[in-house]
Amino acid sequence: MKKSFYCRFGPAILIMVIACLPFIVYGAYTGARGNENVVTDWLPSHFEETKRLEWFKERFGTAEMLAISWEGCTLENERTKELAEALRAVDLPDGRQDSKLFAKVFSGPEMLDTLSGEPFNLSRARAIKRMQGWLVGPTGHTCVIAQLSKAGESFRHEAVDSVLDLTAATCDVDRAAVHLAGPSIDSVAIDRSSSETIQPLNLLCWSICLTVAAFSFRSFRIGVMIFFVALICQYLSVAIIYYSGTTMNSILMMVASLVFVLSVSASVHITNYYRDAIEEGGLAGAAGKAVRAGWAPCWLAAGTTSLGMASLMVSRIKPIFTFGEYAAIGVLAGLALLMLAMPAWLEWQPMRHWAGRPGLTGQKKSGERIPDGGIWNGWAHSVMRFHAWIVTFGLAGLVVAGFGISRIETTVNLHDMFRRGEQVIQDYDWMQQHIGPMVPVDVVLHIPLESEARMLERMQFVQRVRREIVQVESVGSTITAGTFAPKISAGGSVTHVIRRAIANRELEKHRESFQKQGFLVDDGEEELWRISVRVNAKTRVDYGEFLDRLEQQLAPVIQQQQSEPSGVVGVHATLCGGVPLVNKAQKQLLKDLAWSFATAFALVGVTMVLVLRDFMGGLLSMLPNIVPSVIVFGIMGWLDVVVDIGAMMTASAALGIAVDDTLHFITWFRRGLIQGYSRRTAVLNAFQRCGNAMTQTSIICGFGLLAYSLSPFIPVSRFGWIMFLMLFAALIGDLIFLPALLAGPLGRFFEVRQPKESKVGRDNVIGARIEVSDSDAQGIPVERR
Repeated sequence: MKKSFYCRFGPAILIMVIACLPFIVYGAYTGARGNENVVTDWLPSHFEETKRLEWFKERFGTAEMLAISWEGCTLENERTKELAEALRAVDLPDGRQDSKLFAKVFSGPEMLDTLSGEPFNLSRARAIKRMQGWLVGPTGHTCVIAQLSKAGESFRHEAVDSVLDLTAATCDVDRAAVHLAGPSIDSVAIDRSSSETIQPLNLLCWSICLTVAAFSFRSFRIGVMIFFVALICQYLSVAIIYYSGTTMNSILMMVASLVFVLSVSASVHITNYYRDAIEEGGLAGAAGKAVRAGWAPCWLAAGTTSLGMASLMVSRIKPIFTFGEYAAIGVLAGLALLMLAMPAWLEWQPMRHWAGRPGLTGQKKSGERIPDGGIWNGWAHSVMRFHAWIVTFGLAGLVVAGFGISRIETTVNLHDMFRRGEQVIQDYDWMQQHIGPMVPVDVVLHIPLESEARMLERMQFVQRVRREIVQVESVGSTITAGTFAPKISAGGSVTHVIRRAIANRELEKHRESFQKQGFLVDDGEEELWRISVRVNAKTRVDYGEFLDRLEQQLAPVIQQQQSEPSGVVGVHATLCGGVPLVNKAQKQLLKDLAWSFATAFALVGVTMVLVLRDFMGGLLSMLPNIVPSVIVFGIMGWLDVVVDIGAMMTASAALGIAVDDTLHFITWFRRGLIQGYSRRTAVLNAFQRCGNAMTQTSIICGFGLLAYSLSPFIPVSRFGWIMFLMLFAALIGDLIFLPALLAGPLGRFFEVRQPKESKVGRDNVIGARIEVSDSDAQGIPVERR
């Protein structure tokens, strides 16, 4: 007897996998350690908001900064000055001498001394008033502001650690009592939250999958086989990311987890086919038979899953794009490895005790098994009995859920990315309560150099704009060059004219100071006057509405200035900073959700049409596949649960994954028709053949991914629990809605039709077409056609 492929090459396959393991593990370990998240880099460079931010950074410096404070950090605390001096002296971690880690550092007491001394000579009360809301809070607390240098942007983690260490050493404050806020801590918090919790969550996911797999097959050895093969596939997906030169981020980390559970799912299907092969023909060549039985549905399922992931590449948000890209690659690479390693391992260490088990119930006829009972018998007949009601209520549910989807709102706010008890959220809340708002948006006023307006008139115009901005709801505080300028006199009398002339000269003297502080830039064609606005991060602000109100408030004052005879002419304003970027990201997230799902639906739908070779059959097969996404997102819309970057990825991913069980079920349904069963008997055949595997894979994958719902990083947490809900919604769709479709009048579109003289083997039935007719199938006996 000719030996099977895995019998001949199994040992060589296992040796090859073992030889590649060091490279796979090294790539996975090194890639996972390189986790880096920069929220401002999430949008592509060609977006207007991104261009504006880069334009702003080129002229005013990096937006990376840390605000540092603690209980007892007041204007009277001289140690605050010592901390500022210590931070100015911090060198770059790489030893370069051309730059320091922090480009600018200033503290509340230092600023108070500056404004109270020459040449400002402001009273203490007036000086504190200028510092109110950004450097001094209502409770009398102050802070230290440390802005990273351009080179320091690559060392955010080191910057945060340096701040905590120096604050503890200089000010005698425990590290845990130091409060930090600002863009730099945002990125570091995301990095650390995901990196520190991902391994414990991985261990929990692995334990769940191993336990459920072993329990499902009542074999710890099979559970270990499935676990280790899936683990290698997971490591392979991360190694691919590393060797391709892409930096890992918190969203990309979920690729590995997704590939792991999908590999477990495919292994479960192959193992079920392997057990069936043993029960039908013994151990000889069982691994090869399992692969032949599962080759088409497994690869088609992986292909459609990959298409679902790849549809995320329509997104303009970089983490989502890269997630879709590498998830699509990882799913296919994982299945290729699994199809080689799992059968080879089973051939090397066969499940001999399965050969002694009695076969599944049923008669054998012409080498084929005819199902006549089992745990799925009652279920299948109940579904087929009420198929009309099931389909009607299912379609009605999709319509109601569809209206809920229209209510969906999206978010990429930092406060929506962490649980309320997390340190970064507590720090922001403390800083906003004791200092002031911490979310930045910058208004840059462009004044042409050829304008005849003097320095005083330009400054007064800037201050007039500032006063208009303060009236906008949600604005907490503003900072301008005027914050660091002498008091400006106004009026039209002769005395005031003299005072204005003197004030203008004083302002001209301070030009360099304004530039040093980062609130005035001369780029050769125009003067750029910066107004830094702080918005509250704690309350949920519609940034789109906020920016619209801000622009509406600015338009009249700028237009009025243009019309005044002695006014500053040729002026216009630019909005930059984190708020416009967040607003754009939120709008883009909603667009991407719609486009990625539509793309996934189109790609998977076309695939199903080609696979079934029937246009209506392909479209109808998509109904149970959209059940998970439509129902879950519809409920989220009705319950006003916002969609974040993690939730957005689940729709297309779930669509691709849902096709997995659908394909397996339809494959065995059509194979039953080829064997000569009636349509309803073929439905029962599909239940008997893959009902257990579908349930097992949904439980394993669902509960495995549910482990990640414990993550403190909300996008990862949402990805976990939404995928859990979608997988079980998909299981319900495939065990209730799909069989009801197949058993009812619409089931004729799924029938295989082929000229009678053609002979079609069971294993290539996916695209086969053969004429059959329906029968009632209250019992199981059927006539051969």
